[in-house]
Amino acid sequence: MLHLLKIEWLKIKNYRAFWVFCILYLASIFLINYIGWTTQKQAFASAKGAEQMFGNAYAFPRVWQTVGWMSSWLLYFPGMMIIMLMTNEFNFKTHRQNIIDGLSRQQFIGVKILLAVLLAVLITVLNFITAYIFGTMTGTAFSSSGMENLAYIFLQAVAYIFFALMLAVLFRRSGLAIIIFILYGIIFEWLISGLMTFQLHLAPYSYFLPLQTSDVLIPIPFGKKVFYPDSPSVASLVIGIGAYLAIYLFFTRKKFVTDDL
Repeated sequence: MLHLLKIEWLKIKNYRAFWVFCILYLASIFLINYIGWTTQKQAFASAKGAEQMFGNAYAFPRVWQTVGWMSSWLLYFPGMMIIMLMTNEFNFKTHRQNIIDGLSRQQFIGVKILLAVLLAVLITVLNFITAYIFGTMTGTAFSSSGMENLAYIFLQAVAYIFFALMLAVLFRRSGLAIIIFILYGIIFEWLISGLMTFQLHLAPYSYFLPLQTSDVLIPIPFGKKVFYPDSPSVASLVIGIGAYLAIYLFFTRKKFVTDDL
């Protein structure tokens, strides 16, 4: 497997668009949280007593959840990265060449899945570093309480990236896959959720839509009872995410292994 990862590295290291997206994503994680931290600071300065009433969202231990929620809006970046990496294989026929050179189809798609997991691990580490920095900036003492949100961040990142990888394999075109990925996550899933909640009166089931399942794990720091008044238990959400991951992996592998090269 290490040999396969080395092959992936050779493909990635000179891919300029991938590194541009990486830099943008790294900068955006810090920037979006800096905006949130600054906005909160200004709000507390203008409204005396607000901090005592609502608490500091960037102080330990709440910072683990806050950074996770803020950064979750940026998960479309790594999703687009994995789509570009996968569809480039089809565009330049490198997947065909790798298999001619001796890789099995299972090995080829397996290393892409492993790359997606490693990307999710990196995202989790970046969130940890960001949360630690902003928590320290508030002057509060470090606390490991609430660090289970890092596990939720990992699950959420895996859910988004595996979904994007499946779309890349299904459609084989980066533009189409990216459009569907973004439109579904930002518009269609919210429309479906609203329809289930307000028209069909199936609010509890709307939490188990593909991306919503992982989103609910890390709710907005303020107003969870308003936005997710009857959210399911963490255990049921984790089981739901696991089921979706199994579905994504099944269709990704099935499509790639059975399709013509």
